[in-house]
Amino acid sequence: MRKKRKELLLALVLLLLTGWMVNFISDVFRPAQTTYGATWRAFRGEPEDSLDVICLGSSFAYCDFNPSLIYDASGLTGYVMAGGEQPLSITYWYLKEIFRTQSPSAVVLEGTSLYFKQYQNYTQQNVSQMPFSVNKLGAIFTASEPELRSGLLFDLSLYHSRWRELGWNDLKKAVRPAERDYYKGYTPIDQVLDGVGESVVEGGRTVSEEDYAANLAWLDKILSLCRAHDAQPIITFNPSYTRCTREQYDRNTADILALDDGVLVYNWTDSFEEIGLTPTMHLYDGSHLNQDGAAIFSAWLGRYLTGEVGLTPRPQTEENAAAWAESVLWWQNYLKD
Repeated sequence: MRKKRKELLLALVLLLLTGWMVNFISDVFRPAQTTYGATWRAFRGEPEDSLDVICLGSSFAYCDFNPSLIYDASGLTGYVMAGGEQPLSITYWYLKEIFRTQSPSAVVLEGTSLYFKQYQNYTQQNVSQMPFSVNKLGAIFTASEPELRSGLLFDLSLYHSRWRELGWNDLKKAVRPAERDYYKGYTPIDQVLDGVGESVVEGGRTVSEEDYAANLAWLDKILSLCRAHDAQPIITFNPSYTRCTREQYDRNTADILALDDGVLVYNWTDSFEEIGLTPTMHLYDGSHLNQDGAAIFSAWLGRYLTGEVGLTPRPQTEENAAAWAESVLWWQNYLKD
């Protein structure tokens, strides 16, 4: 009997060691994600319970919200935890994972995700970068394409072909503790495409009624999660020249408020003049702001969140306040150069 116990204990130890080794090697092979969404490593470098505002969504979030410049205008700390073309199903699991380490006063969700299909183009990137947890498993089994699930469970199989590209930075990334950065989930784009901002395109987004209903169901779960954690849910439609029709936005607002009448819903798609944006200068394409547009919008949003919404910055440690001031200075120099 004692021998059997020893054998079982040894088998368990070997299993745990094998799992740890596979996870470590996966961390080495998994490409670093510093911009264009799913920037979980830098997010985990933020001090626990230090963030006032979490911004969620797709590229319409990570191209438009610059947390450092929101902070400069308002004192509100924040992070953009978004993903390319990210459906609301994955966003729900992102938010659950975020609440493990942060307790934001508000959650800002860019609402264009209501027009995404069940599966979009970047599931592998958006889910594989999540820390291994129950929430990652939730994203794999409820929000990822069935054919991707085995690879996402053992994502070494997705990235093993990178062995020729590996360098010391990949090893250091797996060994060192997570470190925050100046981007804080934001992605700057220094460009204006030809002809952008000259005319509005309306009715450019459609989705099946089945997908729309499914998206509302996931949104309901997101809003319930916000309420359970005392975070004010805010849904925005950001400045854009590629828009839904007015009737679509009216329907979106009514459907959102039917889920929770305490949600703040803002349609800023045509608020360029109010915000101080010039479409031909501050849009990258019809849908996303460039870095100069995002700087103006983020500063305006910071003032709006404290002035109109009434959010109050939480006290920060001296060290964290200095880190945010350093991030603000870095962005001011970056945009100046």
